[in-house]
Amino acid sequence: MSASDASGAARRGGGRTPHGVAQRRELVLAAFHLIAEKGFEGLRTRDVAQRADVNIATLHYYFHSKEDLIRAVVEYMHERFASLHEAERQALYDQPLEEFRHELADVVFKWRTEPQLYIVMVELFMRAVRDPVIQRIMADLDLHWHEYIKTYVTRGVAQGVFRQDSDIDLLVTSVQIFIKGSILEIMMHGEQFPAERLNAEIERWLTHHAR
Repeated sequence: MSASDASGAARRGGGRTPHGVAQRRELVLAAFHLIAEKGFEGLRTRDVAQRADVNIATLHYYFHSKEDLIRAVVEYMHERFASLHEAERQALYDQPLEEFRHELADVVFKWRTEPQLYIVMVELFMRAVRDPVIQRIMADLDLHWHEYIKTYVTRGVAQGVFRQDSDIDLLVTSVQIFIKGSILEIMMHGEQFPAERLNAEIERWLTHHAR
């Protein structure tokens, strides 16, 4: 999430002072952890307020609806997905194949370091099947991710690193589908998931027709 996004979120639900920003953050983290522990169906605003040690009126000051709270949770997840391993990612700029490898390796890294990110993400995607509001929120997250992958795939195609015979957006969507499937598999099978071998196969597919 950019600084302008963060400030916009703060304006929508209060939190313009340092105390307000911190209190709003505590509410977002409380909601995030409750979803991870109890699932989306277990998310109750009163429980969120209690965990953040505020009253329900304070929660409603920052978040006028449950939708606003969920959107803030997704913004927090976007921030975490973008920031983990960020130093290494920046060092790989203009090395599209290495960026791609990093993208795949991050699946295992994030599962080991912040598994709740995947648990909450899957909960929200499942909820999105039945809830058009959550569906739109998750579609925004997917779009940001798509655009990020597209930046290095486009560079890789231009440099002749990646295959030249497919639509770039289709390539990016294929990568996203592969990573989503990998996330589900690693959640089910943990360290038994053959991440390195599968990553090598998707890399071979992506680079097979490079000139």
